[in-house]
Amino acid sequence: MRKKLRKSFFCLLSTIIICLWLFSCDEHICKIYSNRSFEDIRSIAYNTKEAFCIVLVDSTRELSREYCLKNKKNIDVNKTIYNIVDINISSNEWYMKWLCPLSLPLTCVFSEEGTLIDLIPGATKETFLYTAKAISDKKITNYHYPNRFKLSKCTAISLLNQVLECKMDLDQGIYVPTVLSNPIDSLKYPYSFYWGIVGELMENDTVESKILARSMLELETPYYLQLFKNEFITAKKVLNPDFEINDEPSIRIDNDIVSLSDCKVGENVSFVIPIYNDGKYPLKISKIFTSCSCLSLIDHTKEFVVSPKDSVMVRFNFRSEESGEVTRDVFITSNSINRPILYVKILADIY
Repeated sequence: MRKKLRKSFFCLLSTIIICLWLFSCDEHICKIYSNRSFEDIRSIAYNTKEAFCIVLVDSTRELSREYCLKNKKNIDVNKTIYNIVDINISSNEWYMKWLCPLSLPLTCVFSEEGTLIDLIPGATKETFLYTAKAISDKKITNYHYPNRFKLSKCTAISLLNQVLECKMDLDQGIYVPTVLSNPIDSLKYPYSFYWGIVGELMENDTVESKILARSMLELETPYYLQLFKNEFITAKKVLNPDFEINDEPSIRIDNDIVSLSDCKVGENVSFVIPIYNDGKYPLKISKIFTSCSCLSLIDHTKEFVVSPKDSVMVRFNFRSEESGEVTRDVFITSNSINRPILYVKILADIY
């Protein structure tokens, strides 16, 4: 266990060192920035008449660290401006809400005016080649972009640009409802509804804001609830001025880490994870996922409900055909306001 913690610490430390090295060059020479605001980068790009790239990375993930390593030698800083943003920083969270990417890193190519041109995932050689092509041609490439909206890349980018335009306008106190019409109908995701609610509230239109809030709440899933927690709270407050967050379903477990000791190869070991609901409304457990076939549910394999101020015991079975120390994961998805996707680590010592 100590070895794994030490390894994780050194991985994080190496990421910090890489990023410091990457961003330590003179900005006016390298044109590589770190965690600058969208407005700042757009202003710099507009003044220099250059395209710009915003690269979403997760500093805790290996592939993002790989992007940082490859970035230095693969980009042409004479043709564009780069802003590497870590999605773990609160000021950068809006990118994830806007784009809802399936994976990171993700390179977002923009025109000098701030219009999204292309979305290019990954950290491969092709990633950089297609990024360079999008910058050079200033138009979308045919590089495949899987997306949560299940739309063609061209259609998705067009709609996402409209959402971005509305967000930027509302940040300036301007609301044009027609800008959001297509994204609300076609993207069907919380972010477009949220900005519609913000706009209608600014116009003091409580009727339309309630219509949008109801439609937004119909989209609630564990993934969206985790990503758009504050936005969903806003929608619920629109519908219920007396809304209290402490009344909402709230999941709790005894420990985020479950340790199994003295496990024998090929033998079954059962254990229990109690799930508590500290809220005043029913906690709906959508599904419990495990990261390996060696870890399985004995009961509660389908959706179930934990009553307010009550608990449910969920039984698991662990069986490994290998000896040594292993780490497995359990993911509990629910309508919980505090942790809609709850991660539990299972540590086992097998001999």
